[in-house]
Amino acid sequence: MTRSDPLSDVLHILDARSVVSTGLKASGDWSVRVDRHVGMKFNAVLAGRCHLEVQGVVPVELEEGDCFLLTQGISFTIASDLKQRSQPARDVFAGPADYFAIIDGGVGNDFMCIGGRMDTETEIDFLKSSLPSLVLLRTQSEEAGRVRWLLDRLLAELSLQYPGSNAMSEQIMHMIFIEMIRASVDSNDGVVNWLGALLDPRIGRAMQLIHAEPSRSWRIEELASASNLSRSQFSARFAEILGIAPIEYLLRWRMTLAAKALRRGREALSKIAYETGYNSEAAFGAAFKRVHGISPGRFRELARDQSILSRSGPSSPK
Repeated sequence: MTRSDPLSDVLHILDARSVVSTGLKASGDWSVRVDRHVGMKFNAVLAGRCHLEVQGVVPVELEEGDCFLLTQGISFTIASDLKQRSQPARDVFAGPADYFAIIDGGVGNDFMCIGGRMDTETEIDFLKSSLPSLVLLRTQSEEAGRVRWLLDRLLAELSLQYPGSNAMSEQIMHMIFIEMIRASVDSNDGVVNWLGALLDPRIGRAMQLIHAEPSRSWRIEELASASNLSRSQFSARFAEILGIAPIEYLLRWRMTLAAKALRRGREALSKIAYETGYNSEAAFGAAFKRVHGISPGRFRELARDQSILSRSGPSSPK
């Protein structure tokens, strides 16, 4: 059996795509406000210092080498001084050159940052709820060191513009996001959740088995044995960490895979049912409706309509 990696599985199901965002070079007195946004945003301070204020979070001061990830799409402000009047980000980044927007606020306090955005076609609640609104890595941390190495490679790709630089830059940014998501386990103030469960030596093993063979008719005894726990100990520990029973987690993961297949719109319902562990379309349909609230056929219709709408509508700015 192939070893499964649940985080990679989820990022694949989400169709997660990372892109490099326009950076910022500023001097003197300045302030930029980013309104509510879709997806996750990452920024790293390359030079200088700034203040960061995230809605609902205590403001922090950032220095060269610090980086942060915003996961919930809430508004935030970066500034030389939070008392400064903010400029909307849409104005600041309206006409960038060479990957950086410029704010000339006077002499001194030179500052530079670069960032990226991770977008997903869908959302999976148990991943999003695992992430704190702000993940902050300080420059002296081991994780920040790995991110800095990736940023050096990113900046080299942006400056050299070799063939394939755009593709390389996107892949490097994707790796940065994965590093930041991993680091979020230590930023959740002791709250144990889906990401934390992956690191649990007992429950993480059971999750790997479920992701590796989602169509298998897993019994609690099998998962408990693989986790070196009794049935009762395993069920209690799984529910304590993830908030749901193991079989409920299996059901939700199966239905997540089914939703992905239905969005593609090519496979027969009987085939999707079989691949997610059901011997009949009726049993599959009942399970799908329990999780998603509508039948598989209706879900496919809505997904097709949404796809047509997104292709025919105006393209959104980067």
